[in-house]
Amino acid sequence: MTVVENKNKEALRWAPVAILLILALVAPLFGDSAIAVVAPLLLAVVLACLNIMQRQKR
Repeated sequence: MTVVENKNKEALRWAPVAILLILALVAPLFGDSAIAVVAPLLLAVVLACLNIMQRQKR
């Protein structure tokens, strides 16, 4: 695999984490639901942990 392909895969792996964090930051603008903030944050943390574990395996 080339370096560019590796970086692209890495970016694709972290994109959902960034999207979930943005959703958690924007959620309070649409109401007072704590679940709307907590759920994306928890999913982002889980995905980030999986990404880190996957990187350490290689």
